[in-house]
Amino acid sequence: MTHRYAIFDVFTDQALAGNPLAVVFGADDLDDVAMQAIAAEFNLSETVFITEPRGRDADYGLRIFTPREELPFAGHPTIGATVALTLASGAGEGQRKRFVLEETVGDVTADGRVNGPRHGSARFFAPKLPEQVGDLPDYAAIAAALGLQTGDLLDTPITGGIWSAGVPFAVVPVRDPARLSAIKLDLAAFEDVFGGEAPVCALVVAKATLTEHTTDWRARMFGPHLGITEDPATGGAAAAFAGLLSEQAGLGEGEHGIDIYQGVEMGRPSLIRLRLKHENGKLTDLMLGGDAVKIAEGELYSADIG
Repeated sequence: MTHRYAIFDVFTDQALAGNPLAVVFGADDLDDVAMQAIAAEFNLSETVFITEPRGRDADYGLRIFTPREELPFAGHPTIGATVALTLASGAGEGQRKRFVLEETVGDVTADGRVNGPRHGSARFFAPKLPEQVGDLPDYAAIAAALGLQTGDLLDTPITGGIWSAGVPFAVVPVRDPARLSAIKLDLAAFEDVFGGEAPVCALVVAKATLTEHTTDWRARMFGPHLGITEDPATGGAAAAFAGLLSEQAGLGEGEHGIDIYQGVEMGRPSLIRLRLKHENGKLTDLMLGGDAVKIAEGELYSADIG
């Protein structure tokens, strides 16, 4: 049996930028072992498999795999799958489609828009609001793992922490984008700091400019234990970061738009759009959005797997 697949560049409106994603359609006959093997074969940061939903309220099911393991939730597969489904629906340019997507973390309501024959955009409400699940480890050890000095960290409006909107990330603030560019990862030291029985990825962030009131941030994400030394765009990390910003960045009541630029140092610039809603000093809604461009498609001969 064959399966149709497509490759999308996600969180970008330009081909060969953003974060590549493999989308495999009609994957109900594939078991966990086959899905993991296919994800390892594509060897992209994530591969998403579109299936029939198990529950009655969803339109499609999504299974998300890195080259090494399955994830309960991730932003760039959700955006990419939504754009893929919207383009496949026959909707015309400028038209929108809404889907309820069943992910392991819960149902996700997503809107897709056709922007061109192979280009679309999507946005979705986070299925789980982010929460702090831990504190950062020793700062000097973090700096050593990133090839930085201890003084390069934490001279920012935020203090960092381990946050999760389904997948935990250690959010590490640095003083400015120059420190982001200076990072030289020491994989052994990184494993010592962020590994162990419950390893976490590290999202290193800096204000995009030194302008006091800017809401734009730059980021780099490292997840070696997932088979992702560095990721050009990470929606799940952006969702986790939104919780930290909500608590530590002094946001007022109402809605706030925040842009996160990632992948710059990798030569794959990406833009993740966040919209946060605050009521009574608490984060009540979180929406993530971005573009995606289809760059390839074909057939997967999955009958040969196994």
